[in-house]
Amino acid sequence: MIRYYREKDISEIELIGKLIKPQYTFFINNYTKYLVYELHDHIVGFISYSIIQEQGEIIDIAVKKEYQNQMIGTQLLEVVIRNMKTSGCNNITLEVKINNYQGISFYEKFGFIQVATRKKYYPDGKDALLMIKNIGDKMNNIYILAIETSCDETSISIVKNGNEDMGTIILSQIDIHKQFGGVVPEIASRNHIESITFILNELFNQTHLKMKDITAIAVTYGPGLIGSLLIGVQTAKTLSFLYQKPLIPIHHIIGHIYANRLVSEFKFPLLALVVSGGHNDLILMKKEYCFKKIGGTLDDAVGEAYDKVARVLDLGYPGGPIIDQLAKEGNPTYNLPLPLDDDSYNFSFSGLKSAVINLIHNERQRGSEINKKDLACTFQTQVVNILVKKTMRAVKELKVKQLLLAGGVAANQGLRQALKDNCDKEGIILIIPPIKYCTDNATMIGAAGYYAYRKKIITDLSLNAYATIPYDNDN
Repeated sequence: MIRYYREKDISEIELIGKLIKPQYTFFINNYTKYLVYELHDHIVGFISYSIIQEQGEIIDIAVKKEYQNQMIGTQLLEVVIRNMKTSGCNNITLEVKINNYQGISFYEKFGFIQVATRKKYYPDGKDALLMIKNIGDKMNNIYILAIETSCDETSISIVKNGNEDMGTIILSQIDIHKQFGGVVPEIASRNHIESITFILNELFNQTHLKMKDITAIAVTYGPGLIGSLLIGVQTAKTLSFLYQKPLIPIHHIIGHIYANRLVSEFKFPLLALVVSGGHNDLILMKKEYCFKKIGGTLDDAVGEAYDKVARVLDLGYPGGPIIDQLAKEGNPTYNLPLPLDDDSYNFSFSGLKSAVINLIHNERQRGSEINKKDLACTFQTQVVNILVKKTMRAVKELKVKQLLLAGGVAANQGLRQALKDNCDKEGIILIIPPIKYCTDNATMIGAAGYYAYRKKIITDLSLNAYATIPYDNDN
């Protein structure tokens, strides 16, 4: 029989407790409760737990040696979980010795997941593993609080079940950095510091959600500007520690890929064309959260090439949207090479960029005026042609079911239309995120965070930020 303890049970509870802690002492307060397992008028096991403001904690669970492996611990834990659900708890936490593999396995069977390691937590100097189980009213839904600060946008979002944007705030610094012709890292990180707590509070006000509703916290930990990344990572780690939430590390480019999950289901195998300021990759995904890089840029990424061409044409910053707009108004009248037109899946835009610079220099030397609209159109035509040519060849050769477009340059209208025309012609499903999810945003991090959480990709408070870091993992 399982029942709440009585005062006469205390001595037996302490004797059983010494099996797990040599100096075990019965302790009770306004929050701590004890349940005992009584068999033939004797206490053979107990569980202690607490409930504080919708937060449940398993403190201790112990069973006499001769009664172990008889489902007594299981029954005690099941009763406590039911009690906590009835009391309105949203999650349950507990600590277990990091080398107690039997105990860890026991709790994992109940749905507890590993969240973090607490160094030298026990009196003998052993580390503790913090575990958590979500049980609240929203237990059938997973709410990811996501933080993105990889460059010059400060963004926080709450994403439900990987595909529903509950609320997103993006504070852009473009106007600040325009005067410098590009992002100044120190200024970017300072602005992140000034705005991130304000954005967090505003997001919760807008969504009417609270930290107790959040299942886990996802954060971009690389690549990007190290100072900017550190602001987001430190914020996420602080929230994870204070509210005992799992911490999920997300690669920035994986976030861009999963922005497409906000639009549609994924059908595997699929191919993702990643086009951004720092990356230009073709990624094969054979299953969820599995990435194999089959090709990439050998030098400049396409977004970087756009910015450099815009700079030599005195078009301002950021260059991508400006060239995209001018290209619509011009004609491809200039002679520019098709870059790295070979049988590989790799790209190279350095030569095309140099060709533009040389062309401008030669025209100015001759005193000829540059038609910026036509040159923008010619440049973009060659960029789009090679991206589409190699991507569509990969789609056919790898026999994928879907093509995803991802990254900041996915907002480019010329590229979007060219891929759509080709995919329609070949009968390929093309997924492109809305413009608001193409540029850096925390919603995409929340979408990726959901699938990382489902795969138990959880880190501890030792998480650091990295300016460069690979993301392909063909597992």
